[in-house]
Amino acid sequence: MNSETVVSFFFTMLALSVAPGPDVMYVLSTSIAKGKKYGIAAAIGLSCGLLFHTTLIAFGISAIILNIPWLFTGIKIFGALYLLWLAYSVFKSDASFQLKTKETFVDKSWKNIFQGLIMNILNPKVMLFFLALFPTFINAQAGNVKMQVYTLGFIALIIAFVVFCLYAVLASWLTKFLRESTAFNLGLKWVQIIVFVSLAIFMLV
Repeated sequence: MNSETVVSFFFTMLALSVAPGPDVMYVLSTSIAKGKKYGIAAAIGLSCGLLFHTTLIAFGISAIILNIPWLFTGIKIFGALYLLWLAYSVFKSDASFQLKTKETFVDKSWKNIFQGLIMNILNPKVMLFFLALFPTFINAQAGNVKMQVYTLGFIALIIAFVVFCLYAVLASWLTKFLRESTAFNLGLKWVQIIVFVSLAIFMLV
């Protein structure tokens, strides 16, 4: 894999990562509702999920899944149900996202890492996207295709993580002074619910 291919892939992924999409919406809503740390945690989970899809491509599993309609549909349905469950969990929670000096079990940031990871793993749209994008930058004659795939995967991970973190910091900074408002917190609660439900619908259709 030559430097021109790497640079071309870098700017392609950068443009795609910056463009507002489901992952960006999740990071923004999490950071606005809970704070910068939780938005960055969501960014970590979403970014690490890209390695899962990279591995599927490297070993040809993605192509197999796409050729089994019932399995592909099952992944979509399971992913959508998970997002709807997250929406229900937010709906049942207290309409308060004010940060505490001492974290409770509910406030653990690792939960957002896990949510972001599962959301990305169960999103067949990412699988389709990677399967369509990666072959454009792979040169079979350059040897070791798996290494080329993982190189592109790590580049995609780093770019996504940096971009998502910047979104998280910006969203947290813009809303920090409003988080003490009960009405604003209630609005943020419904923003999260709408985001999760919208992502579920997006995943299905």
